Amino acid sequence: MLINFSPNSALGQLLLLRSIAIVLQLVLVLISLWFLDKNLPEQPIFTVIALESLFQLASIYAYRKVSDVSPGAMVMQLVADILFLTVLLSFLGGASNAFVSLLLLPCIIAAVTVPPRFVVFISVAALAAYGYLYTVVPMHHHGMHMGQHLLGMLVNFIFMVIVTVTIVTYLASRIQQRELALAKSREKQLQQEQVLALGSAAAQVTHQLATPIAHLSLLLEELNEDFPEHPAVQEMHAPLTQCKTQLDGFRAQTELLKPHAQVSKQAFETLWQQLHELMTLQFPEQTINCQIPAHSFTVSGDPMLIPALFNLFVNAAKANEKCSASRLEVSVTVSEEVAAGGRQTWSLSIRDLGPGIDMDKLALIGKSVVDSSSGLGMALLLSHATIERLEGTLHLSNHKSQGAVSVVTLPVV
Repeated sequence: MLINFSPNSALGQLLLLRSIAIVLQLVLVLISLWFLDKNLPEQPIFTVIALESLFQLASIYAYRKVSDVSPGAMVMQLVADILFLTVLLSFLGGASNAFVSLLLLPCIIAAVTVPPRFVVFISVAALAAYGYLYTVVPMHHHGMHMGQHLLGMLVNFIFMVIVTVTIVTYLASRIQQRELALAKSREKQLQQEQVLALGSAAAQVTHQLATPIAHLSLLLEELNEDFPEHPAVQEMHAPLTQCKTQLDGFRAQTELLKPHAQVSKQAFETLWQQLHELMTLQFPEQTINCQIPAHSFTVSGDPMLIPALFNLFVNAAKANEKCSASRLEVSVTVSEEVAAGGRQTWSLSIRDLGPGIDMDKLALIGKSVVDSSSGLGMALLLSHATIERLEGTLHLSNHKSQGAVSVVTLPVV
């Protein structure tokens, strides 16, 4: 039988503490009966401890295979602890008992394990229990000084509940926020390591291809001298030239991405002209309906910005091809207000008329490696990393009528 006495389980810790408390209650009651006060009401005390033990066994059996429980279940367990302790102390002197301050423990446990609204409920229950124990004490048997002392203890308990619960709840929330921040930081670090590994692999492959391409260029020059009119020799010029151009462009981008390199800025019209030319060359059948602001503004001249944005256009065009569509709706807007970071932003929205993005992949694409059969694999991951590096955001969603929408938001330089 699996019992959740694991340190990682809040319920397991509570059950373990209650088991220890039951044993201590029996030991203390027996010591009091044998050595201190033999006039204690034995039957009610042992009945309460027996009922608490039965409740403990029932709780262990009910949650024996549960790794975690809802806040409501934790509240029920804590209320039961307050109830059993209150009934037991009512037979042992009420608020005059030295162990009445144990009513503060359920409040502290609630502040760490359940939401704030349940913490308030547990605190009110503990205060009500203490108030009941305060009324149980026969004041006329203790004199005026004892009555003032018990009243002072009541005021002190109320103060301790408010202060302790407030501080513990605040500290617990800060710890949870820090854990969430650390989890996001680890996730972002893993993503950056993945992107870095992809970049290293791409650089290594490019470096390995440089020598064969140079060798092929020399062979082509020799063939051109021997067979200048051969059709195959003439057709080889264009592919080799394109390969050399791509290698030179990659080297230039690598130089611009070094830490000491100064990233320039460019007009958005220049950026849009390059994107439009790339789309026209690679997808001539696609028509782009674009809405561009009338006034000019400048954007980052980072060498990876155009490839990152072009990947989004490629995904949109491929999505259109699946549905035999040929129209892309693009809109560019510039925010009128300054963003939180102190800079103005501009947004690029791209909508296709394709089948849309699967809901099970919508939360993962761009942040981790997914099945690239739909064109939303490594290219989108690299685009997302580039946009984040430029202090921007990428938001992907499905349009309410048809297709998918990609929205890129970047600062205006």
